[in-house]
Amino acid sequence: MIVFANRLGKIDAKGVDIKKILRSRLPERLAGRLPSPLVELAVGVTVAGIFVLLRVAMTPLTGDRAPYAFVFLSIVIASVIAGWRSGLLALLIGQGLVWTLIAEGAFGAANPQNARLGGLIIATISQAIILFIITLYQREVEKGLRERERRLDLIDQARREIDHRTKNNFQTVLSLVQLQASREKDASVQGALTKVADRIAAISVATERLTMLGDELGTVRLRDHLCELCAQLERGLARGEVTVECDMADVTASADTAIHLAIIVNELVTNALKHAFGDGGTGRVQVSSRMIDGGLEIEVSDNGSGMKKKSPSAGTGLGRTLVENFARHLNASHETVSTDGGTTHRILIPQLH
Repeated sequence: MIVFANRLGKIDAKGVDIKKILRSRLPERLAGRLPSPLVELAVGVTVAGIFVLLRVAMTPLTGDRAPYAFVFLSIVIASVIAGWRSGLLALLIGQGLVWTLIAEGAFGAANPQNARLGGLIIATISQAIILFIITLYQREVEKGLRERERRLDLIDQARREIDHRTKNNFQTVLSLVQLQASREKDASVQGALTKVADRIAAISVATERLTMLGDELGTVRLRDHLCELCAQLERGLARGEVTVECDMADVTASADTAIHLAIIVNELVTNALKHAFGDGGTGRVQVSSRMIDGGLEIEVSDNGSGMKKKSPSAGTGLGRTLVENFARHLNASHETVSTDGGTTHRILIPQLH
């Protein structure tokens, strides 16, 4: 919901860019480069001239029949492109040119003056009504779009407030756990609380990143999301000359999938950084992925000492349980291979959502 609301300020639920629609007419698009009245004048004159010339070119074939037909088209096109003022210019210029070149010219001389004048008046009234309807419709559409934009801005403000409160709640819980850990005298309890604090911090980071990533509604670019998480883990937990490398496929996934994967990667990378190399060691933790038949395989590997029985890195505690549970949520399989030369975890998601 937070991710969805985050993007509503720019795009509505159907992917329509409201601000782009409001700037769809030429004067708004060229604002800052050319004065709007100049653009409206240029559009009105140009469109009217083109359609009148086209009508004059057809006069040898049609005579003076329906002389104002193309003026109707020029009014509609000019109004859509540059607004009602441009449409009004197209009306006035088009009617004047057609009256001069066709109705009063050689092709219209055979008709009585009253008939020609009556045709001009009827056509002009009809065109004015059409221009009025187009203008009224455009204003109502713009009014509705502005109201929608106002409401979406309110939603975006509410989303920002929710994000802020959510972040504060995470920090409050994290501070309480860390405070309790600092007061514990039992080393095992203190270590357990520290691990809980690390996981809370990882979920907080994952949630915060979701509000900033993704080009489409409800989707997240996994490369940006997980590689940023790996970079933060390296800065916070890497000791000695241990590095964390990330090479993810450029794919997108839903927000829920991204959070589950972030927690899995956090557990595996954190475990490797804390236990695979010892104090002051050197090595590398690598996170990579590849697409397999519509699914995604994520591999987290290290070149450390491997997992040994009864060691903290054996993967039989809460961390292992969390990885298995979140993998199950994704209908994914989890395979672990560990030797003296390092440990490799493979998470295979059969269908990426």
